[in-house]
Parts: sequence; C-alpha cells; structure tokens
Amino acid sequence: MKKCKYFTLTNFILEFVGSFLLVFFAAGAVMANAFYNGSIGQLMGGLSSGIILFTLIYTLGNFSRGHVNPAVSYMEYRVGVIQFNTFIFYSFFQILGSICAGYFLKMIFGNIANIGSNLPLLKVEYNYLISFLVEFILSLILAVVIIIISYIQKGSLITLSLCCGLVVCVEVIVFGAITGAAMNPVRAVGPHFAANFPGGLWIYIFGPILAYVLAIEFYKFLYSKKKI
Repeated sequence: MKKCKYFTLTNFILEFVGSFLLVFFAAGAVMANAFYNGSIGQLMGGLSSGIILFTLIYTLGNFSRGHVNPAVSYMEYRVGVIQFNTFIFYSFFQILGSICAGYFLKMIFGNIANIGSNLPLLKVEYNYLISFLVEFILSLILAVVIIIISYIQKGSLITLSLCCGLVVCVEVIVFGAITGAAMNPVRAVGPHFAANFPGGLWIYIFGPILAYVLAIEFYKFLYSKKKI
C-alpha cells in the first residue's frame, strides 16, 4: 500500500492547532458574550466562527488540507485523498485540540456559559430530537458545499474557504442561540468535557457525522465511475 503523503507529524500538529483555534474562537465568542452580559451578540458569534474557519481552511489547506473536523476527514478518506490511518490520527489530534481548547477557555473565563458548549435550547416538546434534526440539516448543507466545491467543481482553496466560512457564519447566526449549530464534533467535544458534560453532546456528535457520511456516500454512489 502506498504511503499517504499526509501521514506526517507536522500535519497532525497542524490539525491539533487548527482544532484548538476553532474551538478557542467559536466557543470563546459564546463565553465572551456571557462575560459582557450579552453585549457582543449572536452576530459576532457567527462572524467569529465563520472567519476562523475560513482562515484555518485557507492557511492549512495546502498542508494538512485543513479538515479540523473528523467527519470531513472521513469524507476525504472515502474519496481516497487520505488513507485510513491518516483519518484515525487526524481525528485523534482534532479531538485532543478541542479538549485542550475547552480547558484553556475555562482557565481564562472561568466556568461560565458552560464553556461555550453547544446546547439544545429550544423550549418545545421533543427538544433533543428537533435539535438533532436541525444539527443534521445544518451539517448536511455544509457537507454538500464541501463536496460540490472540492470534488465536483474542483474549485480553488480560496473559494472553498470562503464558502465554508460564509455557510458556518450564517448558520451560527440563525441557529446558534437555539440549537448550538456545531456542524462539527470537534466544536462540541472540548467545551462539553471542560463543562462536565452539561447535556446533549450526542446531538453534536452523531448529527454531523450522520450528515457527512450520508452526503459522501451519496456522492460516491452518483459519481462512482468518475475519478476523484
């Protein structure tokens, strides 16, 4: 088996750092908003998440490919960009970066706003189920954007970075204060660890994973005869 060119310690460290920064700024915006009694607002939370994702994809894209998301790493494994061992190591370092960021935020701000954890906050019956469906849909939209730009249109890195950043920005602004809008297990895991698991973590793990898996498998089914 040919060695995966992305299976390097440098790329593992980049995925760790990228995941750390993603959680640090996305969850940090939630904590800062609580720290300043809501004066920052949901708009700044969305901009923070979108801008940091845009920056990470663009700066890391030519090296580790800037996944900062185990579900994205899975998609890249399924289309043959990376091998299985790279997918496993990427996922490990991404989650580790998220957990470190969660505890670092706790050290800075203290135990406020559940360390910026994504939480199902709908005041309706079947709150968790509805939040799961919303998280699935939001993640599916982002997954489809990645697939279309990266694998179908073969778009540039700047196009991919910008579109992903804008999608995340809009989704967080609209749904962040309602269901959490993680769209990425890495965004959720670290803050939940640091906050001693306030509840609903499974939504933000299985919702995005299911969405990305279904999206990439559907793509492979439709384009199975085309070279990635």
